[in-house]
Amino acid sequence: MTGAVKRSVPPHAVAKVGNPLIRTLLGSPLHGVLDDSVLVLHLTGRKTGRRYDIPVSYVDMDGKLAIGTDARWRVNLRGGADVEVTLHGRQVPMRALLEEDPAAVAVRYQAMISHLGRTKTLHQLGISLRAGRPPSVLELRDAVREYGLSVITLTPR
Repeated sequence: MTGAVKRSVPPHAVAKVGNPLIRTLLGSPLHGVLDDSVLVLHLTGRKTGRRYDIPVSYVDMDGKLAIGTDARWRVNLRGGADVEVTLHGRQVPMRALLEEDPAAVAVRYQAMISHLGRTKTLHQLGISLRAGRPPSVLELRDAVREYGLSVITLTPR
């Protein structure tokens, strides 16, 4: 892509090795080793009943936790779902809402980028900003469509 936003995620092999370690650390007394931008999302597949325990980066947006993702498991959250998260070493019940509309997702990404700043955006959202300025909503909307991005909002229940 030649636009202002590029998707940058670790290779599958890195995630396959790192995710079990992250899950273990976040559920242990050593959770402080990881920064406050990672949690484990616990959800159940709607069709399969399979339990997923997924380490994800999040952005705290005034008490609501926002997760940007292109992962397939997100479809289990369509229409809203009760989930649990492991956050700061303990499990917390939350309500998850999935936003997939490209225009709305672009606005949410713009707010998260503004909140995080350029350096943290790559780490927490998995996107790099190629221009020397924050991307416009239109540029973000194009990236959302190209990469299939969405935003999950977690609120306490």
